[in-house]
Formats: sequence, C-alpha cells, structure tokens
Amino acid sequence: MTQDDNLIGTLTVRETISYSASLRLPDNMPREEKQALVEGTIVEMGLQDCADTVVGNWHLRGISGGEKRRVSIALEILMRPRLLFLDEPTSGLDRYAILFRLFWQLLTYHLPK
Repeated sequence: MTQDDNLIGTLTVRETISYSASLRLPDNMPREEKQALVEGTIVEMGLQDCADTVVGNWHLRGISGGEKRRVSIALEILMRPRLLFLDEPTSGLDRYAILFRLFWQLLTYHLPK
C-alpha cells in the first residue's frame, strides 16, 4: 500500500470502493457478491457515515484526511490479502481506532475455524 492516497476526488467513498471492486475482483464473481463485499468493507473500516460523501481533492471539499486514509486501506482490504504492508498506517488518521480494528479484522480472517 502506498503512502500517498491516489483517489479520484469526484467519486463518493462508496463509488470509489465499488469502482475498485469492479476492476480488481474476478469477472465471474456475481455483481451482488461484489456489492456485498463493498458494503461489508465500508462497515469494517467504519466509513458508513461518509459513504455517500465525495472523496474530494485540492479544489473540491470532501472527506477528512483520516477518512481518505481509511478509504485507501479499504481498497486493499477489499481484496482480502494474506499479508498487507502499511507504511505509517496511523499518519493522517482521525481519532478512529483504525489500527486496532485493522489488526483485529486481519486476525479474525486468518484464525482457524
């Protein structure tokens, strides 16, 4: 995961994650399953309150810097990676306890059933 957020500022958070899902998830995965994964990722990353807000850029006001960071992490989490390297994952984050949630999410995905 890169240190800089490379997001399309005119899309909402939900549109950004959905766009990434449609490009990166398998073509044979049903649309409903992709959408469920998108919605689950939004909830996991605590982005429900800003899901329909534009991301924003230098001239378009949007979500906070911490929320942008969480969207960037959500784009990677969407793919359910086995290993995820985060460079300074807490830089630019708001008061949301993302680091704890992220590691808890990763642990729960990989615990034996």
